[in-house]
Parts: sequence; C-alpha cells; structure tokens
Amino acid sequence: MENIVIVNPIAGSGRTGKIWPQIELSLKKNIGSFKVKFTAGRGDATIITRQILENGPARIVAIGGDGLLNEVLNGFFLDDILISSESCLSFVMTGTGCDFQRALGFPNHWESGLENLKKSETRKIDIGKVIYSSDDKKEKKRYFINIASFGLSGAVDQTIEKLGMLKYLGGKLLFLCSTIKTIFTYPNQSIRYSIDGKKWSEIRTRLGVLANGQFFGGGMNVAPKAELDDGFLDLLILKEVSLLNLLLHLPKIYRGTHLFSPKVFHLKVKRFDVTSLEKILLDIDGEASFFSEARFEILPKILNIKI
Repeated sequence: MENIVIVNPIAGSGRTGKIWPQIELSLKKNIGSFKVKFTAGRGDATIITRQILENGPARIVAIGGDGLLNEVLNGFFLDDILISSESCLSFVMTGTGCDFQRALGFPNHWESGLENLKKSETRKIDIGKVIYSSDDKKEKKRYFINIASFGLSGAVDQTIEKLGMLKYLGGKLLFLCSTIKTIFTYPNQSIRYSIDGKKWSEIRTRLGVLANGQFFGGGMNVAPKAELDDGFLDLLILKEVSLLNLLLHLPKIYRGTHLFSPKVFHLKVKRFDVTSLEKILLDIDGEASFFSEARFEILPKILNIKI
C-alpha cells in the first residue's frame, strides 16, 4: 500500500513548515518511501485525500493539527461510505491543540507521533457525523474523529483566531487563556434536544459535547468515559450555571472529575438532535461554524487507523 503524506505547513502557527525537514527524515526511517502533498488553504486536504483514494488504497499520513486531521478524515467518505475501505489513516500532530492523540494515550509531542508510526498497528474506530443547517440555511455534513460540540467551545475557537501573537503561547496555556476570556462574554442559550429519536426536552446551557475521543481544548479531559470503538458518542450538557460556578467547574474539566457534578448531564448516545431559535456556535474537531439545527450520529467501527 502506498504511503502518501499530507502536510499543513502553517499548523502550529507556522511551526510545522519549519520542522518539516526533520519530520521528513524521520518519516523515511519509520515508514519508508512516500509521496508528499502540501496544503495551501482551508479545504485542500479533503480534496487531496479524495483524489488519492479514488485512485486506489493508500495509507495517508496527516501532518498538522486537529483541523487538518478533520479535513483528511472528511476526504475518506462520500455519503457515509468509505471511498476505499482498505485504506488507513495515520497522523503526526504538530498543531496547537493536538487533542486526538491524547485519546490514544500518546505523549503530546510530534517526536512521539513519528516513533509511533514505526511500531504502528491497525485498528478500526468509530467516526462521528454531524448534519447541520448553517447561516445560509443550506444543509451541510461533516465527519469528526474526536469531538463535536456547541456553544462556548466554538466561541473559544473564534477567540483564538483573534489573539494574534498570543497564539505562540502554546496549546494548553493558549486554550486556557482563551476559555477564561470567552467565559465572561458567552451566555447560556436555550436549546431543544432529542436523544436517540425519543421525546424532545428543553434546557439552557453554555456547552454541549458529543465526544468520540476524550480530550479537547488543548488537554481538557471533557469526556473521560469516551471510547473510540464502543459504538456510542458521549453526550455531555452543562446545565445552566452562574459565571462563578462555571469558573469553578473549569479545573474539574481538566481533571475529568466534572461528571460527578449535578450540573453536568452525561449519557452515551447513538444520535442527538438539537435545535434553537438562537444563533449557536458549532465546533467540529476545532473548526467553528454556526447552526440553527443539527443532528449528531455515530458510524461504528468504520475507519482503519494505523498508529
């Protein structure tokens, strides 16, 4: 099977492009020969991946952040069906958050990711899917490998985009500062939701999470009971709380002890539908958008990852 490497050189505030020569040398040692493709803009990785897989099975190695990994993942699918069922996905995380590799128990640095490629094994994992109506009222579909969420998390993504030079703080500190800053301005919002196609309920919340992996936000253990191959998404909804209460919950989310709080609703689900009359931010593997209604589903044990 051919090895093809897709690189986002601007991942990690441009760090990936700077360290690419080191990564390239290590890749040759760990996976042998490969072809390389560089992305030049948003959405490129999905197009590149799709073109590769339409020509036959391949091992695709994503080099970049969570956003690149999501784009590559979306290139594997067409209408919920894998373009090439024999192909597999690998990655080396060099971006800002690098949260998905934490779900696999890997240390949070790119050198470890390269070493893992050498001794890699193939396993099948679940993939999440979200169908949503955005600002232009057109229905959109995206797949996610780690976490999709709505509310505060999407606003944090937007805050990070506006931080300029502060992006160089690094993953955990960057997300922590951005989260605290955003908490003071992001309100509770009213949503209606349905779990697994059953009755509709209403709640006010600042944050809802549909998790395949355990971590987001640069190391927050938001879904400590999530598993990549159990056939479920872990649903977490933060019930309406005061600003002070939310700040007090933040350390618990990093430690993964927030599930014990009566202010956190948690359930394993196969489908989650949500609507709102308000403008809700959606965060899909770290990429933000808006929605008025959305449906989240799980595609069980569908993707081969080799890592």
